[in-house]
Amino acid sequence: MYSVGETRIFHRACKIALQTLRHRYSKIGIEAGARHFSDLWLRDSFYASFGCLEIGDYTVVKRNLTTCLAFIKEDGQLPLRIGQKNFLLKYFGFKRPIEARYTEDKGVSIPVDSNSLFMIVFHGYLAKTKDWAFLHEHFSAIQKIIEWNFLQDNDGDLLIEEGHYAGWADSLKKQGKVLYTNVLHYRAVQCFRECCQFAVKTELGSHYQLLAERIAFRLNAEFWNGDYYVDWIDKEGQHAFFSSDGNLFAILFGLAPPEKSAAIQAYIAKSHITHGFSIPTNYPTYPKTFIYPWFLMINLPDYHNGLQWLWIGCLNAVTKDHIGLKQEAHDLLKQLALKILEYSCVYEVYDKGKPLRRLFYKSESSFAWSSGFFLWACYRLRVQHIDL
Repeated sequence: MYSVGETRIFHRACKIALQTLRHRYSKIGIEAGARHFSDLWLRDSFYASFGCLEIGDYTVVKRNLTTCLAFIKEDGQLPLRIGQKNFLLKYFGFKRPIEARYTEDKGVSIPVDSNSLFMIVFHGYLAKTKDWAFLHEHFSAIQKIIEWNFLQDNDGDLLIEEGHYAGWADSLKKQGKVLYTNVLHYRAVQCFRECCQFAVKTELGSHYQLLAERIAFRLNAEFWNGDYYVDWIDKEGQHAFFSSDGNLFAILFGLAPPEKSAAIQAYIAKSHITHGFSIPTNYPTYPKTFIYPWFLMINLPDYHNGLQWLWIGCLNAVTKDHIGLKQEAHDLLKQLALKILEYSCVYEVYDKGKPLRRLFYKSESSFAWSSGFFLWACYRLRVQHIDL
């Protein structure tokens, strides 16, 4: 499938991603980055774990999961991050002891994706390792973790509601039912159902299978607009932006049936929103009223609002391959590899193809999340000869 020259490109890019990822391993799990993100941010560590599981680094994934379990709250909530509680103090160089933070850094909302991502990675770890002792030891805790998701359903329709800044795109004032959050919720319930099967808890597994089916029905009924799933729904109705994260995860996790998966990729193509190596975070851009004011003040209104993230490009490549767009997937993955080689580094976020560099913010230059996702994408697209 790949020429000798292409194989060399992937080989070199994978070595850079692998080195970057493994340099972020720590005694408590997987750090997000080397500079201002040098803590265990749960979502970053879980997304990085996608790659760890493919390359066989199971020990660090288990360490990461174990650390997170040590900080579970009584109601089942997992933290945003484990490390320095005040991100702004850390950003400006003030160090404090390791502790957990359970609200997002603006102090407005509770993060809503940590629990779902934990469940997805916990299931992935079990599927790879068959570590049933770990499952049985923590089964009651992981049931509490998945049940916390349902505590965030305020109107009884099985979908999670959230406040401003509660997802990975934590500079945006999304609220209500957000696509990204609820697609992860759907997959997490599926994963817990399979954990029940692993633990031979058949009746309990059947209960969560029914819940997953009902969540899928609600999402397809409420979010689908004929071309893609809308971004979020609140008391004002649908906000019909195209969010790359939620739509691509809907394809990956099987929420979108084949005809809807094809429609999403067709919308991406006909809208001409992919430029260069990665699809932007959203289309069209969000108005300034949806942006956290501090991000406007430091000239960062596009951080989660149109800039290019390598991990989203990886996700796009995998979903293209998943629905049969093999050549498009191949070409996109090659562009991602070339972008890594261009700077000999895996950066956090890019502006017009270059690592973001502005007066008050510079892109993290050693980003575990994208490193793990690139390795995961290479394995999913069957890139060969990755030297570990």
